[in-house]
Amino acid sequence: MKEKEPKKSSSKKEVPENRAAPETRLLLDTLMDSMGDLVAVALIAVAIIVLLGLFGLTRGGLIDPLVGLLRKGLGYGAFLAPILLGIPVYFSIRKRRGDWVQVPWLRVVSLEITLFATLALMSTFSGMGLAEAEAGSGGGIVGWGLARLMGDIFGGFGRVLVLSLIFLTSLFLGVGAFLKRTIDNFVPSATGSPPFLKERGNLAETEAPKAQQDPKKPGKAQPVRRLPREFRKNFQVGQTPDEKPRQPSRRDPRLPTLDILVHEKKGAVTSREINLAAGLIEKTLADFGLPARVVNFRTGPSVTQFAVEPGYVEHMGADGEVHRQKVRVSQISTLANDLALALTSPRLRIEAPVPGQAYVGIEVPNRKPSMVRLRPILETEAFQSISSPLTLGLGRDVAGAAVATDLTAMPHLLIAGTTGSGKSVSIASIAVCLAMNNTPEDMRLVMIDPKMVELIRFNGLPHLLGKVEAELERIVGVLRWCTVEMDRRYRLLESTKARDIEMYNRKTRRQKGVERLPRIVVLIDELADLMMMAPDQTEHTLVRLAQMARATGIHLVVATQRPSTDILTGLIKANFPARISFAVASGIDSRVILDTHGAETLLGKGDMLFLSPEASAPVRLQGVFVTDGEIERLMAYWREELGDESPEAEEAPWEELLHRQAALGDHDEILEQAIALVKERDQASASLLQRGLRIGYPRAARLMDQLEELGVVGRPQAGGRTREVLIGADEDPLTPTDPDEEKEDSS
Repeated sequence: MKEKEPKKSSSKKEVPENRAAPETRLLLDTLMDSMGDLVAVALIAVAIIVLLGLFGLTRGGLIDPLVGLLRKGLGYGAFLAPILLGIPVYFSIRKRRGDWVQVPWLRVVSLEITLFATLALMSTFSGMGLAEAEAGSGGGIVGWGLARLMGDIFGGFGRVLVLSLIFLTSLFLGVGAFLKRTIDNFVPSATGSPPFLKERGNLAETEAPKAQQDPKKPGKAQPVRRLPREFRKNFQVGQTPDEKPRQPSRRDPRLPTLDILVHEKKGAVTSREINLAAGLIEKTLADFGLPARVVNFRTGPSVTQFAVEPGYVEHMGADGEVHRQKVRVSQISTLANDLALALTSPRLRIEAPVPGQAYVGIEVPNRKPSMVRLRPILETEAFQSISSPLTLGLGRDVAGAAVATDLTAMPHLLIAGTTGSGKSVSIASIAVCLAMNNTPEDMRLVMIDPKMVELIRFNGLPHLLGKVEAELERIVGVLRWCTVEMDRRYRLLESTKARDIEMYNRKTRRQKGVERLPRIVVLIDELADLMMMAPDQTEHTLVRLAQMARATGIHLVVATQRPSTDILTGLIKANFPARISFAVASGIDSRVILDTHGAETLLGKGDMLFLSPEASAPVRLQGVFVTDGEIERLMAYWREELGDESPEAEEAPWEELLHRQAALGDHDEILEQAIALVKERDQASASLLQRGLRIGYPRAARLMDQLEELGVVGRPQAGGRTREVLIGADEDPLTPTDPDEEKEDSS
C-alpha cells in the first residue's frame, strides 16, 4: 500500500508536531519491548518456582495452594506446567530477535490432545478411583474423568484402544514435523554445514554467506548486529501456487511424450531471508538520507526482486516552513554498490523504475538458486497458449512465472554473452524445444558450430539437415545455400499466389506431387569467427536472410561471445529486434546488444535479459537447462519412431553448391552467369559476353579462356567467328562427374 502524501504545512506550529511523531512512535515501541521483557522474566520466575514446589524444595502461602491445585487436577502431569509456561517465553525471545513467528495452531492443538490422552491413559492403567485422583495420583481428576467418560462410551478394551489411537495420532501431528525440522537443521548439508548455522533469524548478518567464502581461506566470522525495530519486516513467503499443467488435447501422436524430460525441483527462499534483505535495504537507504519502504517482493529461481517505494525528504525552506520532496529514482540507482555491500551480494541489479509499476525493483541473488527445466515450461498455460509450431520456452522471470515466445513472430533471435554465461546451453534448449514439438516433415534444423564442441552432440537427430557444420570454409557456403533456398521458395510462393509458407502448405496440402515446405531454423553458435574470416560475405548473407526469409519459413538464431560493434554491426542489429543477453564484461557490451545497461550485473549460468520486439525494456529470466541425457533420449525416440524413414542419412542439400564453389576456385565470380548465357544462345564470343553481362572486353576475354579451360566452348575460330558450345542444355561443367560414369564413357 502506498503512503498518502500529506498536505503541505501552512503554519509554523505544525513543524514540532511533525518532528515529534517519529520520536513518539519510537518511545511507544521501546515501552512495548520493555513490557514484553518484563512479562517474559515474570513467566520464567513463576515456572522455576512451580517446578521447585513440585519437587518439595520450596514452600509458601501462595506456592502451596498452586502446587496442590496442579497435583489434584493433573496428577503427574503437573510437571508439564513449567514447560507450558516456557512456551510463551520462547516465542517472545524469537520476536525480540526479529524473527517473524507464526504460531503453528495445528501443532499446538495436537500437543494439547496428546497431553489429555496421556492423563487418561495414566488413570486407566493405574486403575485408581476418585479418591486417589484427588490425592494427585495418575492423571489427576482430569485424567480420571476422561478415562471414566471413554469407558462408559467404548467399554474397557475399547477405551484403551481409542485412547492409544488418539495419543499416537496427535503425537505424530504435533511432534513429527518438529522432529523432522530439527533433524534437517542439525544434519550437515552438501556444503558441510548444518542449515541452522546458516539461518540466524532476521538479523543483519555482516558475515558473508558460506557459499561465497573461500574454503581455502578460513576467516573469523564477523559479529552479528541487530536491525533496529523500525527496519524489521514481517513478510511471509507464501506457498507459490504451481502453475497448473494443461495437457495438450491435440498433441500430434507422432511427437514424443514429455516423460523423456526431467522434472523441476524448485529452491526455497525462507521468510527470514526475505525480511533480513528487506530490512537491510531500507536501513542502507536511510543511512544515506533516502527514506524508502520495501512494499513487496517477488521470488524467482535465481533472484528476488524487492519493490522499493521512494519516500519523502523534509527540509526547511526559505520561508521557514517544512517542505517535503520526493526521493529521486536516480538517487537510489547510484547506491547499487552500497546496497550490494550491505547485502553481501556479489552483484545487484536495480530496475528503476519497473515498467508499468510505481516502484523501484532491487534484484538480490538468492542464496540457493534453483534449476529451471524444460518440461514444466512446456506444461504451463503460458507455453501452450501460443499456437505456433516454433514456440520457445525461454525460462522463468523474477516472479517464477514461465516465459515463452514465438520464433515466428520475432522472426530472428540474437544471443550474446561471455564464455560460460549460458549461450550454448540456451541454443541447445531451443533445439530440444523445437524437436519436441515438431516432426522432421514440419521443421528442419541447420546447425553451425565453429567451436566444434557444443552442437556436435546433435549429429544424428532426424530434424538436422546434413551434419553440424564446423569448418569455416564450408559455413559460408551453407549460408549461401540458405539464400538460394529462400529465393527458390519465393518462386514457389509466387507460382501458387501464396503470401507465406503457411498459406502455401495449406493450399498444396491435398495436391499430389507438390513439394511440402518445412520450416527451417538456422542455429549459429559463434558469429565472431565467421565475421573475422569473411566479414563482407557473412554480413551480406545474414542481413539478406534476416530481411526476407521470414515469409519463406527460414528463421535465424545467432549467438556470439563478442558483442562488439565490428561483430554486431548496425545492419545486423537492425534486422534482429529480438535479443537475449547473458552476462557480459562491461556496460558497453550491454549497450551493444541491448541498447541499454544491465547485462553487466547478471550472475551467469543462465541468468539473462530478454528483449522482446514488442517490449520497451528487457525482462530478466533464468534460462532453461537441458541435460545430455534428455538430448540422447529425444534423439533415440525420433530414430526409433522413424526407423528406415529417418532423413539423417540424406546428403546435405548444400553439398552441390559447395562442389560448385570448389570447382570455381579462382575463376571469375560471374563465370556461372557466363555459362548460362552461352548455353542459352548456343554460341560463344567475347562480344556476346560483353553485351549479355555488361562487362568490358578484357574481362570478357578472360571469361572466354576460362570457359575453354572447363570444356564449355571450343577453340577460337578463324575470321572472328563465334566459338562452338560443347555442352548441352542439361549439362553442368561445375558439377563433379561420377567416376563410374567416366569408366562407362571410356569403354
